[in-house]
Amino acid sequence: MKTSLRCVITMLFLFSMSPLLQAQVTLSANGPGDTYELIESVLGSGTAGEVPDCGHTSFGRHITEEFDSQLNRYVFVFHIHVTPDNDRCNGSTDRQRNEIKTQGNSPANVKGSLNETVTYRWKFKLDAGFKPTANFCHIHQIKAGDGDDGAPIITITPRAGNPQKLQIIHSTGSGGTGGEVHSADLSAFKGVWVEVFEKIKYSTSGSYEVVIKRVSDGATLLSYSNSNINMWRDGTTFCRPKWGIYRSLNSISDLRDEQVRFADFCIAEGNATCPSDVGNGGGGETTTLTPTADAYVRSGTYAGTTHGSTDAGILIAKLNSSGSADNDRQTYVTFDLSSAGADISSAVLKLYGKIDDTRSSNVPVGAYSVSNTSWSESSITWNNKPATSSAALSTATVTDATARYYTWNVKDYVQSEISAGHTKVSFALKSTQITDPRITFNSKETGTNPPQLVINGASADISEAPLAYSHIEKTATTDLAVNVFPNPLGNNTTIDLNLKQAGRTQVEVFDLQQRRVAVLVNAYLQAGVHRTVFDAKSVPVGTYIIRILHNGQVVTKKISKQ
Repeated sequence: MKTSLRCVITMLFLFSMSPLLQAQVTLSANGPGDTYELIESVLGSGTAGEVPDCGHTSFGRHITEEFDSQLNRYVFVFHIHVTPDNDRCNGSTDRQRNEIKTQGNSPANVKGSLNETVTYRWKFKLDAGFKPTANFCHIHQIKAGDGDDGAPIITITPRAGNPQKLQIIHSTGSGGTGGEVHSADLSAFKGVWVEVFEKIKYSTSGSYEVVIKRVSDGATLLSYSNSNINMWRDGTTFCRPKWGIYRSLNSISDLRDEQVRFADFCIAEGNATCPSDVGNGGGGETTTLTPTADAYVRSGTYAGTTHGSTDAGILIAKLNSSGSADNDRQTYVTFDLSSAGADISSAVLKLYGKIDDTRSSNVPVGAYSVSNTSWSESSITWNNKPATSSAALSTATVTDATARYYTWNVKDYVQSEISAGHTKVSFALKSTQITDPRITFNSKETGTNPPQLVINGASADISEAPLAYSHIEKTATTDLAVNVFPNPLGNNTTIDLNLKQAGRTQVEVFDLQQRRVAVLVNAYLQAGVHRTVFDAKSVPVGTYIIRILHNGQVVTKKISKQ
């Protein structure tokens, strides 16, 4: 069982006439294993039950956890397969789902009550090749928990078309109306992490607000609000959120197997808030390395063979049963660290691979450190392979015969090698489960999807107190031009940055007492034009200072909210 903290509950006592206790509940991934138990420890027993495991037992659990190099933390991965995944084995053949939710037996502070205001915040990432359907394909729903609970009240829905869209859909219930209330081009959401903010007043004359921002730079990709919208249903006693993927199979030829990633769920009642780290991007500059050498070695009668020369287009890991010679295989990879910075925030080893056939599934493969980096792919054999660490640095589970990238968190070891002044780092990949089929990976010679070591540089810290600034505006530097509009502003203002050079960039908002109001950007940005939006709906009327720090140069802009 995992022993790390699973649920953080912050109780905020409101000094008002209301006796109600306000609460914030968070759910974050904390590493492979016991994923359903983690979810249900926060949302309640059975809340991870809408999964297709019963119809696809060979795959195992359809919600897993993996380390994400951009966010620099573990995230949830929701798997869905065109076949044979179904809808909870309930006999439906026209749809499939893999969702988590709150429900009747969930704690009260994760359910929405009549006339209650609830805030939701979470992150998701669609694969760059994600394929929506022209039929329904929901990744988030707000639904009634009972009563008129057929159609969802709100869905966030990727939709096929020209162009493909991400839709916000609202329905008023049985016999009512429903349809798209807002949408944005889906291409902006593919292959990137985004953060969703929702604020709902549950009432027949309720309110709904949603803002979706790109995590890396804080850019607003979608924004919609309605202060008079039906957010309740006849006969219901509570409303609830759902996350995952729920899609129609009516156009099955248009679909593919998908992995939708989610992270950092937060539910807050009343005046409690869910914190945002949008714009932090998970670290500094990203460096993606490919191997300088990669090869596999094989035991037994092949122990003297240099497979890095004779079989260069493939990497293999396999653990054979005792007494069966010639079949153990291990993979070795080396990377040049000379382009990496001195301090890093994450390092992730990535290999593109699969199980050779369907006789096995969910095979754990460990990444081990190799201190001797002098081996070469033209000379390494089983007999002369360098020693590895006794324990794995990290383990990834290779799920099935569909090729995809798998990741291993190797940050601590890479940082230790950099700190020691080493310019190379080596790893060995070993299967830790006896299998008949091989675990195969692409090598650098394969031609596509080679092994990678993805390193994020350490972010510059944002201090709790701002650097001193003058109320006299600094409007430009040699490397940075800034345009802020509209000003004066109402609910939001846009900040355009024109960067002549790439570099570490921070965009922050302060009040006149030099208290930080918002962090809009904290990332390494490439040269060019970048846009971010300051959402000022929740700040009082008054004067504020936008401070932009880029490569050590500061620009400040005074703005006024009216």
